[in-house]
Amino acid sequence: MKWVLGVVLLGSLHLASGKLSLVLKSPEAGPVLEGQSITLECLSDEDSDMSAYHFEKYAKFMDSWFAVDGSVNRSAGRLQLQIPEIQSWNAGLFRCVQNNGTKQDSMSNSLSVLVHYLRNVSLFEDSSFYSHYSKQLNVLTVAPGGAVEVECSASASESPLYSWSKEGDDWVEVSNKLNIQNVREEDAGNYTCTVQHPSVPSLSRTHSLQLLVVPDEERWGEVEVCFSGQTLLILTLMTGIAALVLVVVIVWLAVYLSRRRISSLKGPIDDRSVKKPIYHSSVESVDSTVGDSQPLV
Repeated sequence: MKWVLGVVLLGSLHLASGKLSLVLKSPEAGPVLEGQSITLECLSDEDSDMSAYHFEKYAKFMDSWFAVDGSVNRSAGRLQLQIPEIQSWNAGLFRCVQNNGTKQDSMSNSLSVLVHYLRNVSLFEDSSFYSHYSKQLNVLTVAPGGAVEVECSASASESPLYSWSKEGDDWVEVSNKLNIQNVREEDAGNYTCTVQHPSVPSLSRTHSLQLLVVPDEERWGEVEVCFSGQTLLILTLMTGIAALVLVVVIVWLAVYLSRRRISSLKGPIDDRSVKKPIYHSSVESVDSTVGDSQPLV
């Protein structure tokens, strides 16, 4: 029970002056689990007015302390910080500090809050790179004489413990990988991966896999049916997309050619090339009292 001793020791540490101390009040016993609500309490042996104190959290990447904004309650000689549904990123060092205080007796001890979690249990074929990023593996079909290589993975605050078991059998394999060579028909069944947190027994997750042992003829028949359905869907989508693109192109060309035709019918607004000059002595001349030697237009 190392975590119990750690919490007790960290929660009971006081400065030499004995003025301020920081303890984990809730949960009172047991580790802090992700999703729980916790309460940190700052106690003062000498000052009953806690209005001049606040909580701070240590930022590891910035290597500095910053004030914590949250649900803070003040009462005689104590200051409480409530963190509802704590998450893994809330873990770290906390302390209680007097406002604008720089002396050692103006701040409490540093309390380390550890948040334990276990989540995201998944199965994928160990021999396939793409299966790591594909959908969850729930059913696996293998031909007689083939091999099974399935890996179980989980995200946890500490390296978890893995084990495999088979439904209706007392067989258990302590490993994160399920390996069966030269598969036989009797190997078919439901296999379950159990993931256990090493420090918190209550944190445990399982994920099951159905193993089907099918001869090659039947297996390839199922694969062909599956692929035929997928191929039909893909062809339908591709045909629809191509038809849509073709319609858009036709409409665009029709609009473009229509505008070009309208523009050509209107002709130029002021085309001087089709006009000829009118001189004073010409037949087309206009009677005037003023003589011109230059064209009128």
